Amino acid sequence: MVCNNRCVFCVNSQVNAAGRRWVSKERVVAEIDRAAARGYRALGFLGGEITYYPHAVEVIRLAREKGFVRISLCTNGRRLARKEILDALIEAGVTRFAVSIHSHEADVEDRICGRKGAFGEKLAGIDNLVRAAAEGHLRDGVSLNSCIHGLNWNRLTEMARFFRARGISDMRFNFLRPEHQAEGNRELVPRLSDALREVLRLVVENHRRLRMTITFGDIPVCLWPPSFLANAAFARRYIGEFRDLDTDVSEFRDAVVPHRFNWRRTRSATLKARLPVCGACGAAGICEGPWTKYVALHGADEFRAVALAKGAKEAKGAKGREVRAKGAKDRKGRQEGGSGRARARGNAARRKPA
Repeated sequence: MVCNNRCVFCVNSQVNAAGRRWVSKERVVAEIDRAAARGYRALGFLGGEITYYPHAVEVIRLAREKGFVRISLCTNGRRLARKEILDALIEAGVTRFAVSIHSHEADVEDRICGRKGAFGEKLAGIDNLVRAAAEGHLRDGVSLNSCIHGLNWNRLTEMARFFRARGISDMRFNFLRPEHQAEGNRELVPRLSDALREVLRLVVENHRRLRMTITFGDIPVCLWPPSFLANAAFARRYIGEFRDLDTDVSEFRDAVVPHRFNWRRTRSATLKARLPVCGACGAAGICEGPWTKYVALHGADEFRAVALAKGAKEAKGAKGREVRAKGAKDRKGRQEGGSGRARARGNAARRKPA
């Protein structure tokens, strides 16, 4: 099994039976060896649900032995409700967990995941992670990865409050990529301009009370208020395009031959729309634009050319490099898990990550 969820907007849900075989441990190890030889020192696993991959503990331990100092897992978190599974992964060498969760309301999360009871299991897993981090077992911490979608866009602040109260201090919100059941679906895909109003409300709440690390991705730069973009420190703090690591990926679509690509370049070239207004935009070298399927659904009237402050333009300079090992057979298009594939992630800089 690649994943124990069937998320309504996940491209993994469209993988056919032939694509659901696990990649062999030997091929994952070969990709880890290749990344180590090229100087990567941070590694991430994702692709389906990494906690089901039969060789997860082995390849994580091997990565640590190869010198990777930051090893992260992207997971839906459900199996981490079982403390023995979490403990084994941490003992093997995981230093950071990113849990995909898309609502603080059980009925919404279960609907998104396509599984009754998923929310309760995720909460139990998150609570276990918070305890492990508090005990000093996760050097690089715990984060929650959430999609902004039609069932949560107007409750983002409430969601952040909910998880802050449970001990979470790091959240990432990415605007939904319209795939699978979300393609052409206005219920699941809100207008970006509507969602941004709630995003800004959350930013204000974060400064006043929450004091969390909160970042946003896949929101075109031109939609942010000019006053926000004029503040280089704000732009670097909240807008993913100004702070995200570049990502090199090794993906086993057929569990045999790795497909290697840079995630930022690939998504910009094949999944994002370059609109006429983008040519004159001061953010053109930083912003990827909206998802192509978003424009097909909502049009392009929201977007405009903008000017950027000098400090904001320079913020995209120094990055770091990370490697991600991905597990099953899908593309990064999912917003949920990770499995036994090999994926190199992060602007995989040849230096150690900060």
